[in-house]
Amino acid sequence: MMISLGRGEPVIKPEEWVNGSKSPCDGVLLAFWGTPLDIGKEILEDVEEVDLGGVPVLRSIKGIYRGKTICIVQLYFGAPASAMALELLIAMGAREFIVYGAAGAVHPSVRVYDIVVPTWGVREEGTSYHYLPPYVVPRPGQRITRILQHELGRTAERLRVKLHTGGVWSTDAIFRETRDKVQRYSSMGVLAVDMESTALMAIAMYRRVELGIALVITDELHGKEWGIKWNVHGDKERRIEREVVMAAIRTLSEA
Repeated sequence: MMISLGRGEPVIKPEEWVNGSKSPCDGVLLAFWGTPLDIGKEILEDVEEVDLGGVPVLRSIKGIYRGKTICIVQLYFGAPASAMALELLIAMGAREFIVYGAAGAVHPSVRVYDIVVPTWGVREEGTSYHYLPPYVVPRPGQRITRILQHELGRTAERLRVKLHTGGVWSTDAIFRETRDKVQRYSSMGVLAVDMESTALMAIAMYRRVELGIALVITDELHGKEWGIKWNVHGDKERRIEREVVMAAIRTLSEA
């Protein structure tokens, strides 16, 4: 049975879930692990832990950067959990988002340490089909993505890595990323694979908010053998992560 796109009134509305709570942030950086929050504590001013009420997140902080209040939020992995958090943050009034995540390289031109800014996506997660018809290609917000690309372009030059823009493939099943799919999607211009991007782009399109995505490449699927080549304790990795987080914060301050 195919997923049916509901046309009627939702039974549970995100506005009712947050029960009048207001977003404490002008812009939100969504991340899938904790180090961006630690980096944010060094970059932002007047930093404090913030309680987002019923929003399902692991940790969240807020601080000031260039006069704007920025929140950095650590999400749970996967499309459904991150989608729920995004929906509730939108219901609280947030309108500008940057997603910072990790991805595997699908196209052979993309290597570990590179940065990918998705501009469209292939949907193999289930969440987006409740927001957009199957024939719609999810895309990020044009304005915020343009600013993000500019900031990350300078970042990539400093880091001596490549910045790529193009397709992202999002899937719920990381252990079913088969070689035939890698080859097929690579031939279509897909650059990387993750678990959340297309769902979050779909929600942003549906709710008409600005959302951009920055992905760091931690592994390669296009070679003969797979192996994680990203060392979470490595100096180069720590520098890349810090620089990309800083670029995302600058983007939110300018958006």
